[in-house]
Amino acid sequence: MELKEAQKLYDSSVRIVKENQHKKGGFYASPPGTRYPYIYARDHSIDVLAAISAGMKKEAKKGLKFMLDFQKPNGEFAQRYDTDGNDRSYKEMQIDGNGLVLFALGNYYSATGDTDFVEEYWEEILAAKQFINQHHNKEVGLIHTINSIHEFPAYEHGFEIYANSACCGGLFEVAKMGKSLGKKVAKTEKLAKRVKSGIETALWSPRRHSFIKNIRIKDKHSNPLGYDPYSSVVTDPDGAEYAPAYFGVVEDSDPKMRNTARRLHNELWDKELGGLNRYPENWNRNNGGYGPWIHFTAMLAKHYTRLSNKEMADEYLGWCVERSYKYMLPEHITTIDRFELWKEDYSNGHIMRDDKVVMMDNIKKHPMWKQGLAYVTIPLIWPHAEYIIAYNEYRKEFL
Repeated sequence: MELKEAQKLYDSSVRIVKENQHKKGGFYASPPGTRYPYIYARDHSIDVLAAISAGMKKEAKKGLKFMLDFQKPNGEFAQRYDTDGNDRSYKEMQIDGNGLVLFALGNYYSATGDTDFVEEYWEEILAAKQFINQHHNKEVGLIHTINSIHEFPAYEHGFEIYANSACCGGLFEVAKMGKSLGKKVAKTEKLAKRVKSGIETALWSPRRHSFIKNIRIKDKHSNPLGYDPYSSVVTDPDGAEYAPAYFGVVEDSDPKMRNTARRLHNELWDKELGGLNRYPENWNRNNGGYGPWIHFTAMLAKHYTRLSNKEMADEYLGWCVERSYKYMLPEHITTIDRFELWKEDYSNGHIMRDDKVVMMDNIKKHPMWKQGLAYVTIPLIWPHAEYIIAYNEYRKEFL
């Protein structure tokens, strides 16, 4: 990896994350005037983690305050907000947002020891925890959701691994904060351990030597689960299967995580462009064409850093550096041929939305189009946040 370029991308990423925090605290998913000028609970929480990693504690606190101030009365965090905290969701419930906010808050508390802030929002924290608990299925021990990281119910409606890992990590953080403050959190810790057990058993495939994506179940209350009309299992490789380590549910050194990461590399590393695809091409839901995603590649870079595997960490993080454009990172990258194939499928299938037409126009206007590449949504703040976190871990381990 070219270290000077890596540092320049890091400096640019910190600046981009900082510049895209609204004065009221919300981090835009992409800058105003671009594709995602909203505050998405998922992206926003990762931005908070990046702010913590970069030492921007005031920005992290401001971001957490935004989410906690605009929590729904039932304890849920909306899929997305406008800058004034109004619910602008256009998709159904995504419970990983609750886990992510709690996980980010726990990381903030560990970094700052800001007892007053946690005490101030303890009721909101309990409400967020209780909302997770309401979607817990006792038979399998997992949290039920409709959408998760890909916002794709066809593959994520049920007991999905990213949502469960985020919720599990968030619950453990609530328990740790509560113990530190002298709160009664035994039930929260018990719930976290039950979800962890479900992840390590129901979402683990010994024959594949890998975590799996999802157990499709329609109704969170289904019991017995096998008689639910949706009941089936999604076992495809998915970058989201790194989530148990991302959220601290299992260690990166755990053989289960090592084998899962190996499978993801073998099956999702892009043979033509390099970088990690988020899931198999045959899902055919690629918004601009099938190709590698920056933030999934950066996520797995952390795995190899934590294993002190410099060669693989360099390959993953170095790819992010090489694929940046003027030290800005897109959502994902594809070739013109793949772009045109996606366009054909969606046009012929009558599922091309107006906002995707605008997206296509912007892709074609970008300078990389003349080099045969489609850069989809640039800059997207999430990959910059993941790069910040991954680079700081790399720097600490190797530099």
